[in-house]
Amino acid sequence: MKTRSLTYRQVLILSAIVFVLSFLAAWTFGGAALYPWQLLEQGDNEMAKHILLSIRLPRIACACIVGAALSVAGMLTQGLFRNPLASPSVIGISSGGSLGAIIAFYLGLHHAGLWTLPMFAFVGCVATTIIILALARSANFAAVEDLLLVGFAMNSILSAISTFILSLSLKDFDKGPAMMNWMLGNLAGKTWDHVNIGVVPIVLALFAGLHLSYQLNVLSLGNDVAQTIGIRLKRLRLQSIMVVSVLVATAVSIGGILPFLGLIVPHFSRLMVGSDHKKLFFVSAINGMTLLLLADLAARVMISPAEIQVGVLISLFGSPFFLWMFYKRRRSYAQ
Repeated sequence: MKTRSLTYRQVLILSAIVFVLSFLAAWTFGGAALYPWQLLEQGDNEMAKHILLSIRLPRIACACIVGAALSVAGMLTQGLFRNPLASPSVIGISSGGSLGAIIAFYLGLHHAGLWTLPMFAFVGCVATTIIILALARSANFAAVEDLLLVGFAMNSILSAISTFILSLSLKDFDKGPAMMNWMLGNLAGKTWDHVNIGVVPIVLALFAGLHLSYQLNVLSLGNDVAQTIGIRLKRLRLQSIMVVSVLVATAVSIGGILPFLGLIVPHFSRLMVGSDHKKLFFVSAINGMTLLLLADLAARVMISPAEIQVGVLISLFGSPFFLWMFYKRRRSYAQ
């Protein structure tokens, strides 16, 4: 007896329902349970209102925009390289943005304004992606092993440079802890200023990414087919690089290093709706918001009143998931 699979509309509705429930749970639970409907109560509950509206809600909003940005960036990266194992964190793009932000921290420019970190992270992302594309050009983006080796090499080099700069700042009680806290990935202490600085570039980049979805569908058929239909490959790659760089740089500047989010969510979403990038775009964005909301909620409540760094928590689950994907792909090649 065959089981009936869910339609795209049903998957989208189900994903949206799970997101709303995750949003409400993240808004309600933390160091103490405060329910959103307490905002409607009359009386002396100013502290509860402050926590719900000025502490938890901007943190949740940051989790939403960062989760959507990294998930869509992962989807675009996989489509560009035609490789389900590619993601901004695995191939080194996130490390490039991290190094750019670390340099801004070291130079003390993070106090110059909220736009400083995104600008430095953006330059790091773009430079890293251009290097990766140049190194992988000879393989025509088809060899998984070559791409992963390039990505791991870039990750190692950029992470080593970032760690070296961090080691020079450990004795500085202003820069050192801020760098360390940021490199581990953290959404604590986010305010509406962080939301305001991130929402515009991320939303614009998401719209641009949606526009590229059709071309990535054609690119998945091969370079020759894409050129025959009229897709300009160089232009598509450049546009994809810019969109991914904006998404990753802005997300990294807000939430720090959140590895494997751009790998797990697109792959899981692809199992739900297939490889059509237009469908994958919306499901990945919703699932990315949901996953980061749940991860941040777990980071807040697991050892309450203390917190676990959400980037560490994602890495604990993301690393085994990546190894499983790699093993499964190599096994399919062997067969």
